Amino acid sequence: MASLTYKFTGNEKTPAEITLNEYTTPIWIQQKWESGKYAEYIRKNGCGHCCTAMALNLNGVKITPHEEFELCRKLWGEPRMHEPFNEDNFISASGIVKIIKHFGVFAKCFGVENGKSNEAAKHIKEMLLKGKQVILGSHPSEKLLNNPFSSGKHYILAVGIDDEGKVLIANSSERAATKYGIQHTDVETIAKVLYEGCEPWDFTWGRYDPAHNGGYVVVG
Repeated sequence: MASLTYKFTGNEKTPAEITLNEYTTPIWIQQKWESGKYAEYIRKNGCGHCCTAMALNLNGVKITPHEEFELCRKLWGEPRMHEPFNEDNFISASGIVKIIKHFGVFAKCFGVENGKSNEAAKHIKEMLLKGKQVILGSHPSEKLLNNPFSSGKHYILAVGIDDEGKVLIANSSERAATKYGIQHTDVETIAKVLYEGCEPWDFTWGRYDPAHNGGYVVVG
C-alpha cells in the first residue's frame, strides 16, 4: 500500500496537507483563495480546479488552483460564468483528464452505468489501493439524504486508504463535514453519492448535467 499521511497546518486557506509517497499537496479551500475578477466563479465552481491541482501535486507537478485555472482559460477560453445552468461554466470530468495529461500524468475518466454504482465504488477503492488518486463527482442522492461531502454537485479527491480501511477524502469546500478539508468515508457512501447513468464526454468546460459530467477520474 502507498505511504499516505496527513497533518493539520492551521492555515485558513490550506488547513491541512497530505503526503502520498514522496509528494505533498495542500488541501485548498475554494472559498478562501478566491480573489480578483473570477472570485465568484472560484467560490462556486473551484472544486474541480482544486482537485486537479491537488492530484497533480501528488504526482510531482507543482501547481496551484490559480495556475491550473489560468491554464484552462489559456487552452479553452473563458467559462460562461453568468449563463444559465445548462451552459458550459465549470471544468468537466473530461476537461480534468485533459489538464492532467497536459503534464504527462496518467488520467482516465470512467462513467457509471445505471445500477452499477456499487461496482464503480469498488473499482475506485481498488485504484486507491494501487496508489492511484480518484477525482469523483458527488451528487445529491435519494440514497443518501445527508451527503457528507456537499449539498450540491461537487468534485472531491480520494487520495488513498487509511489504516482503518477508510477512504481518505480531500474536500475543497468549507461547508464540508470537517473544517480541515479531510474526511474519512467508506465504499458504501461513495457508491451512494456517485451519479448513475453517466458517460465520459469530450467536453472541457462542463455543464450542470451529470449525465455528461458525472463519473470519476483515475489519476497517477
